[in-house]
Amino acid sequence: MRDELGLGKVTKEVFRRSVLPYIPVDEIELDGTTIELTDHTVIAHSPSVGVPLEALGFFAFHYAASNVASRFGKPTHIVTGIYLPLRTPEEHLKVIAKSLGEEARRYGVKISAGQTATYYGLEIPLITATCFGESLRPRGEPKPGDVVTVIGDVGGEGVWLRELSEGVESDAWRSFTPLQAILALQGCLHIKLMHDVSEGGVKGGLYEVQDAYAVRMTIDSGSLNYHEGIAEVGGDPLRAPSYGALIAVIDAGGVDEVQRICEEQRIPFAAAGRVEEGRGLFVDGVEVAEQKRVELDELYGSLKPLDTLLSSLQSALERLTMIPGIDRLLPQVGTNLVYAKDGAETAMDVAGLSGRVVASTGGALLCGETVYGASRHLASVVLEAGKKVSGIRSAVNIRSGEDVTTGLRGLGLSVVTIPCKVEGEGCPVTHYIRSHGGLNDAYVHPGDFGVEPTTTILGESPERLVEILEELTRVA
Repeated sequence: MRDELGLGKVTKEVFRRSVLPYIPVDEIELDGTTIELTDHTVIAHSPSVGVPLEALGFFAFHYAASNVASRFGKPTHIVTGIYLPLRTPEEHLKVIAKSLGEEARRYGVKISAGQTATYYGLEIPLITATCFGESLRPRGEPKPGDVVTVIGDVGGEGVWLRELSEGVESDAWRSFTPLQAILALQGCLHIKLMHDVSEGGVKGGLYEVQDAYAVRMTIDSGSLNYHEGIAEVGGDPLRAPSYGALIAVIDAGGVDEVQRICEEQRIPFAAAGRVEEGRGLFVDGVEVAEQKRVELDELYGSLKPLDTLLSSLQSALERLTMIPGIDRLLPQVGTNLVYAKDGAETAMDVAGLSGRVVASTGGALLCGETVYGASRHLASVVLEAGKKVSGIRSAVNIRSGEDVTTGLRGLGLSVVTIPCKVEGEGCPVTHYIRSHGGLNDAYVHPGDFGVEPTTTILGESPERLVEILEELTRVA
């Protein structure tokens, strides 16, 4: 059987087996590494994907900057890539860039290079960030007798993820960063190393530290600070997503000073355990193996609050792709299906597919996700049609052809062919509807130089349009 990669970072075994033998690298270290560029430069790289749109830039910045800071570096520059699905609304790009820029300015970091692009094959936005920083001092080596501390709440990210999955909108993510704590603690010489908690939760972070330095750590879970509501999430809270928490190993004489700094910053502090002779991670006396991802992690990439309109549209699109012979009706540019909110006023009130339904060797292929503002042209058609007939809230585009026109008329629909060129910029169907009385069920655009002929069908709902397409495939 073919081995398949799981969600998130690959395991250490997979990395050593399938990546490390093929790349030029001296040594793999925790979080990032320090190299000599100008004096000493700390570098770290992280992606941000699968979180709500307004949080993408925030996490892209903090994932990378926190890793640099945890290695006692002062973040100074970031190289970033913003990669979006084809036909992403420009407004979405502005939201991402605004969030990213706000965090960079807040911490005095320059965004010095990068790339912004859309590509086929992407279904959701992906942001990458490589952070550079000035090394302030080297990390220390954990030794027996050192104290292991966990700074910040455990499980806050997990509570947020669970609430999002239940349709509760929240901006709690704005507090999920260890960067404030790290920067406040960098000057404390009692601290030997810091490591932010990311994939695998607190147990995963602790395991990574003990494994990287070949030490034994014993932890008392009862000493930690837990985020309110983590008990209701279920499962082991030490495995729950907890970005924003920080692991710090300090010498025994520095506990009071580190606790004082945390209290000044109003950040929860817990002396959770100790470094001992030997190897391994032991929590409450039980040895812990490398942590696998938990169910909550699966929510990343599917974080859409419950929305009945989006759900209806998604169901209709899936039903559309299952229509026998539907690929014969798809134009070369692909098909989209949109659904407007009741009383919609702008394109952001109209949901559509961020990609397209396209013809493939296996039939119709659904590419993208259902989001608001995904199809500017079809959205404008629905908005204009809705001004004439309030019940019209959906539209779909298919190919043109005499068989399609005849088939639609045979189903009792009114069809009109519009001129190749219509005055004004934007969608010609929209301009035609605006400048002519009445409203038809379908509009045929015969095409123009570089423009494929298409047919736009209007309806009360996406379900009704799918019914029309099911009937049309039997006659066209």
